[in-house]
Amino acid sequence: MDFICACLLLFMWYVRPQDIFAVISGVSVVKYLMYAGIVATVRRPGGISRSVLWAVPIDWLVTAYCAWAIYVTPEHTATAKEVFTYFSFHMVTALALTTWRRIEIYINCWLGCLGILALLAVSTHWGFELVQGSAELTMVFHNRLTLNTWIYRNPNALAHGVMALIPAGIAWFLMSGSKHRVLGMLMVALAVHCVLLTESKGAFLAGAGGLMLLYLFKRPVWFQLVVLLVGYGIGLAALKSLPRMNTLSKNDEGIQGRMIVWQQAKSSMEATSYGVGLKGFQGFVPVRLALLHRTFYMPIATHGSYVRHGADLGYVGLMLFAGVFYGGARILITAQTAPQSEAFRAQRSIYAILVTIAFSCWVVDRAYQMDYFLLSGLLSGFHRRFLPQSTSVENAEDVENKTQNNNATLQLPAPDADSNTEKEAVFAHENVRTSFVGRDDEKDAEAMDADSDHGAISLKWNRLGVLDLLIMYGLLETVLYYWELFSTDFVVF
Repeated sequence: MDFICACLLLFMWYVRPQDIFAVISGVSVVKYLMYAGIVATVRRPGGISRSVLWAVPIDWLVTAYCAWAIYVTPEHTATAKEVFTYFSFHMVTALALTTWRRIEIYINCWLGCLGILALLAVSTHWGFELVQGSAELTMVFHNRLTLNTWIYRNPNALAHGVMALIPAGIAWFLMSGSKHRVLGMLMVALAVHCVLLTESKGAFLAGAGGLMLLYLFKRPVWFQLVVLLVGYGIGLAALKSLPRMNTLSKNDEGIQGRMIVWQQAKSSMEATSYGVGLKGFQGFVPVRLALLHRTFYMPIATHGSYVRHGADLGYVGLMLFAGVFYGGARILITAQTAPQSEAFRAQRSIYAILVTIAFSCWVVDRAYQMDYFLLSGLLSGFHRRFLPQSTSVENAEDVENKTQNNNATLQLPAPDADSNTEKEAVFAHENVRTSFVGRDDEKDAEAMDADSDHGAISLKWNRLGVLDLLIMYGLLETVLYYWELFSTDFVVF
């Protein structure tokens, strides 16, 4: 039940039927699904304990992130309620992924939801509008494709949402020789078509970065150098040929708006190093109306998750937000898996999702959105498969209960005096019991062996250390450097 809730949460977040169908538009479907997932998780065999909730470093990073958000926000109670939702999304996902088979299904669901999202969006372009109001929004944004749902009501948000399907789809369906390769090619092509129609410059850059790092993942050094050289030469030329990429300069109105709000956010963070609190920062741009001889200040989106976290949660909050990406990258890079195994296939695909979202967070405000915590839960579930005795508690309980039930059901009557000998009767009794009970035990053992045949070898990172904190601090300084650079002199290719 917990796994079903985790997959449904993924579907409800990306596809959002509650925003499409009026009959459920007023129902808090995601909230009730989350409650159901929490109940199913708590009622797991073996229950919930501290060692279960905080089994791997990514769990501690997410916990520290949530605790810091509560600490720096003045309204502690209201913030705690909201942060509990974030933590619940993470834990329900992490604890539901108890087998490699579940991880495989979950990745299929993730990419399938992105494919459905792309199909809903491009239906407007193809002439049959599946989501009412999308065509009107597309016209408002000068024919840049838009989807009329709560999260994707502008072209940039839609493009960054769908973009993860391209690198991850290539890794999951094409690079691993999947039997669903044709379907994967169609999904990737659909995502490319959707992103091109949005004409989102930030999504193009995020996709290019995601594809580049995907092809560098677990490759020999000589191959990485070749990919970098080819990417720099041919990749930049290909990027410039995409829609609206010829206006990628600080003279562009959209980039100017980003530079203004990023400067405001940096000033706010420097003035209040702990931040102004969860969702507390609001950027603005001055608009001068000459006829009225007045200047109005129009609110503007932050256009950057790193920037938003720095202004809202200060230096520590920004370090923890980026630290989750670091933790995920360390898990996926250091995990030792057999080539072309199921574990390696999942490892590479999750890495593609991770790096694409990390790049997107530079140019789109995805702060406090659930896909971040769904990703951290997926990373935690992946890491937990490498822990000792990683066989799920449910499987062990099922085997034990089934054996006890079969023993109770197949009890034979005690031998009577007419039997040849008591020893022969006992021998016959043991043969019958073994022939029936042994079959079920063997099936369960085979099922667990099948899940253990995944190719996972080892992952030697079980706790946060001083080195991790130093690397996270270095990552913070890197983010601040590029933040300052993009705020003052936007980089032009």
